This record gives sequence, C-alpha cells and structure tokens, in this order.
Amino acid sequence: MKIAILGTRGIPNRYGGFERFAEEMAYEFSQLGHQVFVTCPSDKYLVDRFSQGVFTVHLKVPRVLLANLGTLYYDYISLKWAQKNSIDAIIECGHSFSPLLVFFSKTIRNKIVTNPDGIEHNRRKWGYFAQKYLLLSERLAFKYSAQIVIDNRALVEYYSGKYNRKLIYIPYGAHPLENTPSKNSIVDIIPKDDYYLLISRITPENNIETVLNYFAHSAKSCLVVGDLASKYAKRIKRLYKGYTNITFLGAIYDQQLLNCLRYYCKAYIHGHSAGGTNPSLLEAMACGCFVIAHSNPFNRNILGVNGLYFSDESSFSECILRFENLNEMDIHRIKQQNILVIKQHFIWSKVALDYTGLIDGLKK
Repeated sequence: MKIAILGTRGIPNRYGGFERFAEEMAYEFSQLGHQVFVTCPSDKYLVDRFSQGVFTVHLKVPRVLLANLGTLYYDYISLKWAQKNSIDAIIECGHSFSPLLVFFSKTIRNKIVTNPDGIEHNRRKWGYFAQKYLLLSERLAFKYSAQIVIDNRALVEYYSGKYNRKLIYIPYGAHPLENTPSKNSIVDIIPKDDYYLLISRITPENNIETVLNYFAHSAKSCLVVGDLASKYAKRIKRLYKGYTNITFLGAIYDQQLLNCLRYYCKAYIHGHSAGGTNPSLLEAMACGCFVIAHSNPFNRNILGVNGLYFSDESSFSECILRFENLNEMDIHRIKQQNILVIKQHFIWSKVALDYTGLIDGLKK
C-alpha cells in the first residue's frame, strides 16, 4: 500500500509534534511493508529515498508567497501530488488544508484521514483573520475527511460536543529508554548543579515566559532547548540572556542527546497549553522524567497523577517548592510510573497498527 503523510514541514523531525509523528509513522509503516511518502516544502521538486520504504517528496513553494499563502499553496500541491501518484491513503496532519477539498473529488476525500491536532484557533500566535480561517478549516475537515483521528481523549470529548460524527482515538507514541545514557555527551553543556529542563517551540502558548520569570528570580538552573530563529524567540532570549542560571541551548536535533538531557534533568517542564498530545511530553515520560506540566485537560489526560501542574507564575513556584520537598523514594516511584504508562499505552508500533487498521477500513 502507498501511504502519504501530508501537512508537515517534512522529515527528519525538527521538534514539531507532527514532524515527530511523520518520522516515526513513516518508519513503522515501512516496517509493515508499505511504501511511505512524506511531503515537505522546498525550493525545487525532488523525490528522495529517506530510508528503506520511505521517500521524501520535496515540493516547490515559491519564496515570494507570504507565509500563510505559502502554506495553503503547499497544501494544495501536496494533495495534487497524491492524486497524480495514485496514493492509497492520505494522512493529513492538521486541518488548514481542508477548504481546498471543495476542489477535489470524493475519490480523494475518501482516502483522507485527518488528525486535527489541538485547538488551533486558540493559539495565541494567531491574529483575528487567521483564527477565523482555522475555525472554518476545522469545520470543513470534519465534514469532508473520510476519518478523523484524535490523539488525546480530552480532545475527543471536546470535538464530540462540537461535531456529530464518529471520532477515532489513536494516541502518539514514544520509545522507552533501553539503557542508561552516558552523561559524557552533555557534561560540557549542563550546569554543575542540578538543572530543570524545558524543550519546546518558543511560542506564547507554551508558557515560556511564565516559566522563565520564575527562574529569573531564582538561583536554580534552567536549560531551554528550542529554535531561536522566530521573532518571538529572539525577544525571549533578549529578555532573559542576562540571567546566568538560564541557558539557551538553541535547536538540538540529535535524539540521543535530547534523551540524555531528559534523563539527567532534575525535572522536566512542559508548558504546552493549546490542546492535543505533544510527543515531547511522552518522550520526557519515556526517559523517566519527573514532569511539571501546564494544567489543562490534555496534559492531565496523559500525565494523570504522576506529576505536578501549574497555571501561572505563582502556581509554578508552588510546584517547584512541592517537588523539592518530595523525598527521593516518591520521586523515583513517580518516574517509574511514567515509564510504565508509556510502555502500556504509548508505543509507536501499536500506533502504526491502529492507523493501518483504520486505513484498511477505508477500502471497505
């Protein structure tokens, strides 16, 4: 079977939840004997072999197009490519593409499985018109997609109250550590003292300022891993660069290095608030991290009672205090429970089998 994964910025992953999903699912699908194609925007057209059974399809997006128009154009040419190349099943990451479906026949629509991600129009980075467009695209995705997959049970509840259609729950996955990572690879970039760790896109809805405002008034060390190229990220770095206990490491793409940072951190901070399940939370749990997460139904659905929750600077400060007053036995027990949850419910090979079962049902 030929499966196309559309709507991402391509693989290898550069932190985004959908990019992580695309990379992992492409590998798992190929292991099940399928041909997998992952599209990515580029300055030229090229189909390249990424690995055995996995191909990256570089689609040319003119640089003159503004960011949002460029995204819409990319979504359109991705669907046209899938149509032209007789793809058997299309997995759409996000729903911004859906207004384009009015230009495509039922033959294509009946192949589309859409994961709408979180509540996109709630993200603070979007302006008024972008929010209205995302509300429209969400509605059309639920109308025209053959199947809707939701990756978080709290989101299932949210969308069920909004749309009268069948929703399929399939979570994301993670890889529990098989061996204790060597600390040698990170000794040059970590503080001598214990450190808190934040790995995230540097965006407003991930509560970066809420977290860093605490550390700016504390002697405790915090490492921040995330791309610093955006306008917002540059502003954040300027705001906190004078604090010696806050270290911006920039973008790190090496998963072994990231897992090493996770494994040896004092606690992992997960500030995501816009909904859905972010793979970075699962990956922290899989590394045996103690997690301090933003308090929302989506994070609570995954982490449950095995972590602490904050909603603002005051409650974040209380979380740090509560964490540091826990005894080592309780911390160890919670860390082990997080690993167990991953092994029982969030394994990528099981996720791929659930998707293939769903895709097989489209043909019936």
